[in-house]
Amino acid sequence: MEEFFGKKYVLTKHENFEDYLSHIGVGYIGRKLALTLKLVQSLSRNEDGTYLFNIHTTIFNWDIVFTPGVEYDEKKPDGTVIRAIMTLEGNVLTHIQKHAAGRHATHVIEFFPDKNIIKTTAQGFDKTCTRYYKLVE
Repeated sequence: MEEFFGKKYVLTKHENFEDYLSHIGVGYIGRKLALTLKLVQSLSRNEDGTYLFNIHTTIFNWDIVFTPGVEYDEKKPDGTVIRAIMTLEGNVLTHIQKHAAGRHATHVIEFFPDKNIIKTTAQGFDKTCTRYYKLVE
């Protein structure tokens, strides 16, 4: 995974993203705004052994600091706090979020030299949300 640290990836397209956002309770205006954002993400390891997964847009900067395999409180950009856990295995970062009302979501982020792909599934959501990112050069 180290070969992907510090690289930045920008969102290029998505499938079923608005449907997923609706499923987890994001309102109409929030969904429409989310669909217009050019998300840029990166992953790095901190000196203390924790990791930083950063998602940046022109509107917000969302830093998730985590220790692989350790559950933590995650504050989402809208201020909602949920329980979450992240694990790393090979070139895959798995991010499990425990939303209210049992709407738990799993985001599987697969890193490649020139891109990453996020596949999101959630309890009660009968689709897969896929987001495609390309390496920012």
